[in-house]
Amino acid sequence: MPAVPGISHVIFDLGQVLSLVDETVAVRAVVARSGRTETEVNTALFSPDRKRPLESGFQTWNEFSAMICSELALDMDDAEFRDVFTSVLTPNEPMFDIVRSLSRRFTLGCCSNTSGPHWEEIRASVPVTELFGPRILSFEVGSMKPDQQIYRALINACGVEPGQIVFIDDSPRNVESATAAGIRALLFTGVPNLERDLHALGIEWE
Repeated sequence: MPAVPGISHVIFDLGQVLSLVDETVAVRAVVARSGRTETEVNTALFSPDRKRPLESGFQTWNEFSAMICSELALDMDDAEFRDVFTSVLTPNEPMFDIVRSLSRRFTLGCCSNTSGPHWEEIRASVPVTELFGPRILSFEVGSMKPDQQIYRALINACGVEPGQIVFIDDSPRNVESATAAGIRALLFTGVPNLERDLHALGIEWE
C-alpha cells in the first residue's frame, strides 16, 4: 500500500539524478584521437541538434556512430566509440538507498531523455533500475522532455491519475512541463534537498 494517500508512483529522471553525466570525459578522449578542438568535438557529439535525433529514436546508433566518425575522421571501431560515448556516465550511488527504500512502498519507474547505448550502460551500472516498473525512454517513445507527449506516455504507463505520480528531474524546464501535465514534480539539486522535498510531501522511508 502507498505510504502517502494519493501518491502511488515515484518516477526518476536518469541523467544527473541516478547517473551523473560529464560529457567532457568523452570530448577529451575524442580530441586526443582526432586532433579536433574541444568545441568542434562537443558540437559534433553533444549539441542539442545532434543528440535529439538519436535520443528521440529517429536515428539509429549505427547511423550516429558512422556520421560522427566520418565527420571527425575518427579512427575508432564501433565498440571503442561506444565505450567512449558511454564513459560520460557515473552512477550516483548516494541515491541508491533512497530508491531501494521507496520501492517498499511505491511503484517506481523512470522517465528520461536518453539513447540506447546510454540506457544500456545505466541499466548495467545502476542496479536499482531493476526495481523500475514504468520505463519511459525518449528513444523508445519518440518524444523528449519537455514535450507533453512524453508525460502522456508516462501517465498512461503508470495507469493512475497524474497527481498520484511524483517525478524527480534535474531540469527546471522539465519540472515545469511535468507540473503542467498534472504530475507532482520535484527539482533534483542533490540528495539532501530531495530528502527534504520528499518529507514535505509526507513521503518517509526507512
